[in-house]
Amino acid sequence: MSSTIWIWKQISGLATRYNDVVYARPMISHSHEFLVYFGGDIQDLQENMVKCSEKKKYTEWSLDNTANILSHNFPKYHVFVIRPSRTSNVFSCFDNFVKCSDYGIPTFSSTYNALENLQELVRSFCTKLNTLDVNQDTAIYTPDKVNLMLMAFSKGCVVLNQFLYEFQYYQSQLIPDASMINFMNNIKSMWWLDGGHGGYKDTWVTDRNVLESLAKLKIDIHVHVTPYQIQDTSRPWISMEESCFYNTLQSLNVPIQRIVHFENKPRSIIMHFNILKIIRDT
Repeated sequence: MSSTIWIWKQISGLATRYNDVVYARPMISHSHEFLVYFGGDIQDLQENMVKCSEKKKYTEWSLDNTANILSHNFPKYHVFVIRPSRTSNVFSCFDNFVKCSDYGIPTFSSTYNALENLQELVRSFCTKLNTLDVNQDTAIYTPDKVNLMLMAFSKGCVVLNQFLYEFQYYQSQLIPDASMINFMNNIKSMWWLDGGHGGYKDTWVTDRNVLESLAKLKIDIHVHVTPYQIQDTSRPWISMEESCFYNTLQSLNVPIQRIVHFENKPRSIIMHFNILKIIRDT
């Protein structure tokens, strides 16, 4: 069964940062659970993908359809699918969250204000929901009352990685930013789904100091991977970095789940995308 989908254009974040957002409402009323999703290369709005020869055969995983899939698999969540602020051919570039090259390859920084941008987007989401009359839903949404699940697939994982560097930054301040610390504490889980990008490093965060900052937040971590990424012999660093990420977090007693899907199947991009269909609320 398909969810009702809204496409919100130019939702305001921090200062001049705006993102288009695909929204799917939860299957239950009065939910204060928010799932925020960052997609991969190729993924775009359905209306754009059908016009692009390189993308139209993958419309099954358009951002619209992905919102539907996630809404079905995570029925108690409001689903917010963040469209990249820029696309370059098939490459998704999340410039509003992390400094990117023309191909979306990230350069991480502790002071890019990605978390503050997300905080402002969540504030905008609450404002939209409070004015969206859906079956007389009388719930009042405020940023401090929502629980956040942050999820990213493939290229979108660079956004989650950027957040980790900013966690460390905010925890290191002599005068804590109370608003941001409270916001960070509202993040209950983070999901990395087959992360990858076109660079030669930094597919996964391996800096132990950064991962120690993540550990302090007691966020539930979910890692779902496929042979498409971790058995790519042309990019062996992906597997090595992912192993380091997982093993380091385990050693820090972080609550982490790791699942390898399609382990004995031939590598394919369809396998890569299908990870979106098999993940479920836990």
